[in-house]
Amino acid sequence: MNMNQKNLLIVSIIANVFLIVLIFYVKKNATAQAQEFVKPRLEKASYQIAQVKDITDNNNLLWSLIDNTWKSPDKSKVFVKKLAETQKVPRCSGKACTGTEDEAKLRAVISDKATDRSITVGWGSGKDNIKYSFKVVYDDKGNFVTIDASDLLGKSSSQEAMEDGE
Repeated sequence: MNMNQKNLLIVSIIANVFLIVLIFYVKKNATAQAQEFVKPRLEKASYQIAQVKDITDNNNLLWSLIDNTWKSPDKSKVFVKKLAETQKVPRCSGKACTGTEDEAKLRAVISDKATDRSITVGWGSGKDNIKYSFKVVYDDKGNFVTIDASDLLGKSSSQEAMEDGE
């Protein structure tokens, strides 16, 4: 082996070692970049999944209360309010409720207006914020009329009235 071939062999070995080091360096950076790219999207998706689970589990409780109210011989506002107040929603802000959260309790709002004699039962965060609910409607003498679950079905009361009129 002459001197030229030895020099070429040495340069080739150095170049190969440099390329291998460069590949591992780029791979390390690529992994970090991929993780940096995926992390916020994963957090957003996890948050959205938690919200869907909140809605599903908490609304299942409301449907159960509708069933209990419908089957009960006592459908008075007092009964419905007591029934609601004894319940705890299963999920609060994307995780299981401990029971100490403000939103862990169902809200029961009684309306005695001449145009709206009802009790609305629902869940949500904040003292007066009800996200999802059902309404037990009474006549002007306080007798049970019906249960309005249009909010749980994704309809507003005005939307339902328009559909009934068609």
